Amino acid sequence: MALGKMVSNRFTNEKGNDIYIRANEEPIHGVPGILLYIAGPDSDTEMHVTRQEGLELLMLLSKLLKQGRRTR
Repeated sequence: MALGKMVSNRFTNEKGNDIYIRANEEPIHGVPGILLYIAGPDSDTEMHVTRQEGLELLMLLSKLLKQGRRTR
């Protein structure tokens, strides 16, 4: 079985924590999917989404981040 594409990054967030993120192409029961992983100093999270869910998440995050930080 051929491995899908993988992208990753390590960075320091706004709180000064070292964060590692990774996304792998990985099918979900034969449906194109993406395995998302994020790890910080106190926790790690893994989430499997379909390709369409990934595209929708990308659009939502893009819209939210383009709006910039709002004051409350």
